[in-house]
Amino acid sequence: MKLMQMLLSQSEAGAETYFEKVAAALAKDASITQRLVIEEQPSREKRLQASGVDFSTLPMGKVKKPLFYNYSLKKHVKEFEPDLIVTWVNRASRKCPSTSAVVVGRLGGYYDIKNYKKCDHLIVNTPDLVHHVVSNGWPETKVSMISNFGDLPETLEISSSLPEIPTGHKVLLALGRLHQKKAHDTIIKALPMIPDATLLIAGTGELENELKSLADSLGVSERVKFLGLRKDIRQLFDLADVCVFPSRFEPLGNVVLEAWATNTPIVAASSTGPAWLITHNENGLLFDIDDVNACASEVNRVLSDTALADKLTESGFAEFNNNFSMDVIVNKYKNLFETLIKEKKERS
Repeated sequence: MKLMQMLLSQSEAGAETYFEKVAAALAKDASITQRLVIEEQPSREKRLQASGVDFSTLPMGKVKKPLFYNYSLKKHVKEFEPDLIVTWVNRASRKCPSTSAVVVGRLGGYYDIKNYKKCDHLIVNTPDLVHHVVSNGWPETKVSMISNFGDLPETLEISSSLPEIPTGHKVLLALGRLHQKKAHDTIIKALPMIPDATLLIAGTGELENELKSLADSLGVSERVKFLGLRKDIRQLFDLADVCVFPSRFEPLGNVVLEAWATNTPIVAASSTGPAWLITHNENGLLFDIDDVNACASEVNRVLSDTALADKLTESGFAEFNNNFSMDVIVNKYKNLFETLIKEKKERS
């Protein structure tokens, strides 16, 4: 199978990070000849090279992009002659050149399906997203639900210095963009009620100064460490006693899957994705969105009850292993791709 995956984005957000994880996983499969098409971006290129992923780049910059971007995109598709193309995020799906390959759009959010007119099939990662695309006119027979995997490939990790943690402190880990949807303010507001704990926040975004001011106003600034963009997520999970995921809006929640994969207790707000994934008191703890007191209470429960923490991690890892591991999810991708390619050949 000749597989091309296309990502036309400079972002380092969740969809782009998961794109790299899928590409690294498929690069290990000898039955697949894979090539990526990505925009020039040195940090992403370095990670993909370390993972043994074959890729081509599209020119960026004020001069090169207007002149050569679209031409290069068409050229890469024509020269590789893929059997199937996966387009990630809206832009790649809109700009995918005309091709004889099967085109599969991958959605991880509630996007406008008008962006996916060039696609023959869609992959979404939650049942609610199946409902979203079908209710907006996409044929139910042309959408597949394949969720994400929680593994953290070592080849995509880039080590950074770890923060110093005060003696006797527990470590709370929060991951995600510093954006209103991610609700980092909830866990910062809860921190005064969680004694002897240091909060690590990994992510960048427009709310950084506002969140730092909030921590200062609550007298917890010395207990909150803003780490910026990190690519050593596995190391951060190893350091954490609890992962806190307070998002107000979350279609899936890769952080939940990663916590399960790393045997880290997860406490999450009951937004759509985490509420679908987590069975409260079994493989994680849930609290109502924006409920600061409940957030603090559930975190304190885990920190004070070793038996509960062990139960959550054991059940979470079992759920990950059975349903959200790299092997399980990649096999689903492969089976779907093979079926779609076969069906197209039979129609030809």
